[in-house]
Amino acid sequence: MHTSNISDQTDRTGTAPALRYDGAGPLTGIPSRNNIVAEYDNGMIAILQQSLSGKQPIHFMPTDVSDEAESSYILRISGTLINGQKAIIDITGIKPFFDVEVPDNYSSSSFKTILARILTATLKSTSKFGFEDIHAFPLQGYHTEKKAYIRVSTWNHFDRYHSLKAVREVGIRTASDDLTPKYYYRKVAREERLPLSSWAVLSNYSYTLSENAYLFRVSVGNYNPISDDECKNPLISSALAKDRTLVLTWDIETYSSLGLGKFPTAQSDESNVFMICMSVHWKDDPNPLKQICLVDVETAPVSRWTTIICGSQINLLKAFALCWKLLAPDIHI
Repeated sequence: MHTSNISDQTDRTGTAPALRYDGAGPLTGIPSRNNIVAEYDNGMIAILQQSLSGKQPIHFMPTDVSDEAESSYILRISGTLINGQKAIIDITGIKPFFDVEVPDNYSSSSFKTILARILTATLKSTSKFGFEDIHAFPLQGYHTEKKAYIRVSTWNHFDRYHSLKAVREVGIRTASDDLTPKYYYRKVAREERLPLSSWAVLSNYSYTLSENAYLFRVSVGNYNPISDDECKNPLISSALAKDRTLVLTWDIETYSSLGLGKFPTAQSDESNVFMICMSVHWKDDPNPLKQICLVDVETAPVSRWTTIICGSQINLLKAFALCWKLLAPDIHI
């Protein structure tokens, strides 16, 4: 049974250890993100654990956002907790929608019958959409009075896209009608005023802890911007002043045996990756937390760097992927 795939190599100067990776199994000797958080803890781990155990509100810095769909729409945001640990937030309770203008020669109820026929044919179900009567000023033109609209809500952003497209194809006027399912989160964030690039506060949440991140689930009304009072609180503001978003920078060195003027490409058997170096930092801090160098040949280790000798291009690329998984960066450059 294979139990060891990375081993120490005594370096000639004695300044730093070198490691070997043979491409089999997990990569050891490289710290995980949680290891880094624990090593550079400034007291925030205990504060976070106390907040979680008491189900108290916690602070979160978002770095990435996406639209997801299970049975219903989910806004998924990943980012960093106050101590630097990674977190993924699933925001629920959001109903994708668009608005349909009721023509002047129709009542709202009679026009709903027409809409229901179109949407049922499109979504193959009468339960995948809902109607709500609203009144609003049209975006185009000058109007002294609000007009009648029917708000069409769906289970997820894909159903919304197909429904909106079907309604538009028959010439019905619509509003709140961004016609794309790819970046629907932009519309959600705008309408719900959700913070996507500044500190947020989570309350009334549930969570689980995975290998590399906390997984939170929270309703849309319990994901809010940090309040002015909290910003003025010196205890909170001092803790949030240090943004522990984890940034990974990396560089790749390649070689082509075809000679000068022949740029290495992934499609060419004559091209090879012989080195990848990376470092991880807290955001806005130039001092590296860890520095790692992956090489495919015998190389003398360098002080302050973790050097891993991989022996081949394939092993080097495997080691790079495993380092990325362990470090779990928020931002990569």
